[in-house]
Amino acid sequence: MQLNLRFDREHCIPVDFPAHSATDRSEWARATAADFVARTGLAPEAAGPIAAALDDVARVASDDSRSLVIVGIDGRVIAPLTVFAVDGALSEADQAAFLWSPSAQLPATTEVIETDNFGIGISTTLLERHGDRDFGFERWLFFGEDATVAAILGPVAPYGLAFVEEAAKAVLRQSTLEGFVASSDRVRVDALDRAVVRFGEEWPA
Repeated sequence: MQLNLRFDREHCIPVDFPAHSATDRSEWARATAADFVARTGLAPEAAGPIAAALDDVARVASDDSRSLVIVGIDGRVIAPLTVFAVDGALSEADQAAFLWSPSAQLPATTEVIETDNFGIGISTTLLERHGDRDFGFERWLFFGEDATVAAILGPVAPYGLAFVEEAAKAVLRQSTLEGFVASSDRVRVDALDRAVVRFGEEWPA
């Protein structure tokens, strides 16, 4: 199945560089960041952090997913968005485990959402501790008859999530997966919403 991401080029940079050598990847990241800064009118100093983010995302990119780097508030907030598709349906336990994180510092904030192409889905917003730093993440699941679409926004500084979230939601509203038939089963989404809340009840004091 072909995942087609549609996005605003004023805020999003596709990471479609095939990861060859580290040198080639770094050069691609620098050139792409410089082009983006020049095209959008950002301050030249924004190119460095954007290039670093592009390099990081390209380094871990895989054929099973599509990634973007989202740039907000004049380059002061930068976050990766990764979208991928899975054949078939995940178990409820696997779905809840994806939406939750053992690194979460607070219970998840959940939201049931609807899109034209992916149908009804659920998102969770989490504050996670990795090492000695806290990051914001948002995760989505959309359910099809024969496939599942998942997405992760982050890591990003917790205060910055609000400045990239709308661009990420716009990508998910506009993007398509060839052959994907959205499920209209709201009962399953509501059950998963409750399951994620139960996961959250176990977060450490």
